[in-house]
Amino acid sequence: MTNKKENLRLLISLGLAGVMVAAILWLITKVSSTIITPSNPISTSSSLTNKPSLMNLGTRILVKVQTYPEKTDGVKAFAEKDFTTAVKKFTASLKNNPNDPETLIYLNNAKIAQDNSSVLKVAVIAPINFDPSLSEEILRGIAQAQNEVNKQGGINGKKLQIVIASAENREDSTRLDNELVQDKSIVAVVGVRLNATIYSENRLVLVLPVERPNQAENQANLDNNSVNSQPNSPIANYLFHVNPLYENLVDTHSRYIARQARNIAICGDIRSSRDNSTSSSNQILVEQYTQAIKKYGGNVISTPCNLADNNFDPRAFVDKAIETENASGFLLMPSIRNIYFATKVAQEVKGRKALFASETMYSATTLQNGKDLEGMVLPVYWHRDANKNNPFAKHAFQLWNAQVNQRTAGAYDALQAIIAGLKQDNTREGLQRVLANPNFSTSGATGMIQFSPSGERQGEAMLVKIERCESCSTGTGYDFALLNKK
Repeated sequence: MTNKKENLRLLISLGLAGVMVAAILWLITKVSSTIITPSNPISTSSSLTNKPSLMNLGTRILVKVQTYPEKTDGVKAFAEKDFTTAVKKFTASLKNNPNDPETLIYLNNAKIAQDNSSVLKVAVIAPINFDPSLSEEILRGIAQAQNEVNKQGGINGKKLQIVIASAENREDSTRLDNELVQDKSIVAVVGVRLNATIYSENRLVLVLPVERPNQAENQANLDNNSVNSQPNSPIANYLFHVNPLYENLVDTHSRYIARQARNIAICGDIRSSRDNSTSSSNQILVEQYTQAIKKYGGNVISTPCNLADNNFDPRAFVDKAIETENASGFLLMPSIRNIYFATKVAQEVKGRKALFASETMYSATTLQNGKDLEGMVLPVYWHRDANKNNPFAKHAFQLWNAQVNQRTAGAYDALQAIIAGLKQDNTREGLQRVLANPNFSTSGATGMIQFSPSGERQGEAMLVKIERCESCSTGTGYDFALLNKK
């Protein structure tokens, strides 16, 4: 009798447990369906993480250099959907600071919203928290291309709206990629990503506007490109590089270096004792330069130089390289974060030996130290004097009241390629097919833009030299002068 009662209790308990489990599963399913399939992909990501969206049309100031009250008022009006006021405030802000690309983008976005125009939406990823100067350079190219196409009536009657996307850290960077690919209103993205496979996997075109990540660090992406470019591949390649192969740049520069100096000392970022991080791309770039310089008859000395080492002594390094190994030239290859320490090495070299640097130092920031860097030779993809018949540089100066560099030109061309592609097909998949078509081409700041099916662009590098200038528009007394490649 006792056993029967115990069995009965057990059966009742199991039955109740089953009912409870079923109820919980039903509730989870109900809640999940509500969360996973909303109408707004941006708010989905935000609701799941309890964090605001990392994408912005004009409701936040991201570039905070020289922020005028009118811009602050414009952003506030945009957030309140008072687009008429936003247009007025952004216009007034640009009169105070015509060199602010973020404001021009917000102004165009506000005009579109004010007129309730049909739109095509493209996102630009700007590393604002990592490097504000680089971000402004990229945004100027994007803003100029958006401004031009919208003044011409848009893309087949649809105005181009630009979303500015920016992440503060690695966690946000991953979330940003997910937000972008999930927002189906975005038809393409301009930006640089170390792990870009998510864009091909989700069939969203990503055009890289500046120096592409080193092949070794981004090998997964390149392998993905080569596999996906095959005819029978289930996923097509959605990554396109607006700059030519980096190897071409290294080869052109190394050939020049080997002719100018016999023994070369190289300074790169190998390992950082400041934040205990490594820079595999920079280390491999050092190896690429070493091999190329040797190929052209030069020699790379063994004295180590790690710009990322917290204990690095520029004076001791330069003296040892010259006195012990007879260094006749110095090649500086800093990451963006360590340009300051590369400049310290240049100050020690200053006139004693030949000075060279990677394209990382091709920026307005470098020219602020022109007195210490005069004579330094760098490789570039674009220079305003390379093709004086191209109107881009002239129009850029008129728009920004300042000279622009290759990063602005690259960003401009990235968006120009997207614009030309969208004129033929404004869907994500259709845009990819257009850009990957060998017959596709369009004109840009850097010349004719045409991609291989794997997203590569062929082309050569140029060389520039930092020289003193009497009346140049850089405001530093120094500028990058184009050299004859030969």
